Amino acid sequence: MIMEVLGHSSIRVTMDIYTFVRLDSQRSAFDRVGDALRGDGNGPDDDDRAAGVLVAV
Repeated sequence: MIMEVLGHSSIRVTMDIYTFVRLDSQRSAFDRVGDALRGDGNGPDDDDRAAGVLVAV
């Protein structure tokens, strides 16, 4: 259905686009979690130690 609505010539085109977007989003989320666990120095009470608490991303 998505392929037809977007006018893609094949399901492969649709899957290639949306698989890339999903992988990119996952990579970004993992990077943010890593930054939060390491402490990136940007938070008001960040003392450069891993907090040990996951945050919503």
